[in-house]
Amino acid sequence: MVKIIVAVGMAMVLLFWFLSPIGRKNLQYLGAYEIPTEEWFYQDVPVGEISGLAYDPVLNVYYAVSDDRGEAGTPGRLYTLDVRLDRQGIHEVEVLGVTLLDSDSESGGIQPYEIDDIDAEEIVFTPDRYLIVASERDLQNEPWIRVFSEIGIFLREIPIPGTFAPAEGKGVRENLAFEAMSLTPDGSTLYVANEQALVQDGPTSTVEHGTTVRILQYDLSPQTPSLVAAYPYVTEPIFAAPADTYADNGVTAILHAKHVLPKYDLLALERAYSSGVGNDIKIFGVSLEEADNVKDVESLPFPYTGNAAKKELILRISAIEELSDIPIVSDNMEAMVLGPRLPNGHATLLLASDNNLNDSQRNLFLAFEIVP
Repeated sequence: MVKIIVAVGMAMVLLFWFLSPIGRKNLQYLGAYEIPTEEWFYQDVPVGEISGLAYDPVLNVYYAVSDDRGEAGTPGRLYTLDVRLDRQGIHEVEVLGVTLLDSDSESGGIQPYEIDDIDAEEIVFTPDRYLIVASERDLQNEPWIRVFSEIGIFLREIPIPGTFAPAEGKGVRENLAFEAMSLTPDGSTLYVANEQALVQDGPTSTVEHGTTVRILQYDLSPQTPSLVAAYPYVTEPIFAAPADTYADNGVTAILHAKHVLPKYDLLALERAYSSGVGNDIKIFGVSLEEADNVKDVESLPFPYTGNAAKKELILRISAIEELSDIPIVSDNMEAMVLGPRLPNGHATLLLASDNNLNDSQRNLFLAFEIVP
């Protein structure tokens, strides 16, 4: 009798698995939408290299920031997107317009950035309808965080810690600086993270070890934003050895999640690439409560020996098919944002790829339902 009960129970579990949406417990995969690189234009402006997404719940549109530094068009472009999704998947992604970011707070209008003077990697939309954009580098390889109006006018700068300023033996590495940023729903707290370790914090990721990044926490409630904390976060090692010499893994997006997944403070997206193998995408639920505050620490030990942020894997999309949670070939996923609520009250999560405007890559959007 016991054997019969166990067998029936296992059959019910398997039946439930096959009838359930695909994904882990908290993220249920809804569907994908893909636009070939060579086909996506708005008027004569190429659309792609999407590195960050922000959602405007009032207009129900998304703002996508491109990290094109001027190779394919005017640098500092924002695309306004209409993304039509529901529990059956993503039905369409349409470009409604293009906005250029202003490079000069004194210009009184839009003064576009020079070529290579901006590497826009992330964007958030505030409750009072401002845009905050993070750039990985300018002409001097300096990262920055700036506040813009809805139409792209440069309003003010958010100061960054001196530990991030590039100099001999310290600071951000070229093209590995601010890649991830998120805002709490009330607009009072901003989180920002570098893609891979500061020079003084240890090496970049390898197949043997991860890299230690800092998650910065800003208080935006006063007139002048202030840095209140910095938390160490250790990435995973690169998932597979490359066929030649190039491989990496770093943090490409973070997302405040406490209001939709109370167990976690943030979601963190780690994007890995190994040449000859492909991409490996992991999303972790991150808890900061017991992590060290290293705001005033000039350099971190490697490997990190203190209390780093705790993390738990909640989704994996891998080029190694048997390791992947969903039946989709992964790409260079760099953007992650919460979208509208579904009729059942659950939030949606949208991921987007940076195709580098390369015909061999894809403009890929993935939609998920967040199940509390």
